[in-house]
Amino acid sequence: MRLYLRGQRKALMTLWGLLEAICFTMPVALALETATHAKVGFSGYTLAITIGVALGVGCAWTMWAVGKIVNTHLRRPYWEDRKSFQEWCFRALYFAAMLWIVFPGILGEWATSASLRLIHV
Repeated sequence: MRLYLRGQRKALMTLWGLLEAICFTMPVALALETATHAKVGFSGYTLAITIGVALGVGCAWTMWAVGKIVNTHLRRPYWEDRKSFQEWCFRALYFAAMLWIVFPGILGEWATSASLRLIHV
């Protein structure tokens, strides 16, 4: 799935890019939800956003790097004639990415909750 800008052949967004964006936003959203639930002030929200963005960048970068490595490896000439294996690997990669997206969200919520408890006691 690719989105194109007015007939141009350059892709604006792929499904993988969308999954990376979701991976970035999950820890930010759940960190803010934790701060809202804890009823903290401006400093608590600032801490939650900082933690969420730091985790989001790290996890999204990890996802980008793994995707690039797998894509580079499977595009080698050795794998070009094994299309069914390539499709299976890319499907497994997308499934693993969906599972990976849950991890930063849980980690963002946990890290924010622990930090807010330590600072706002």
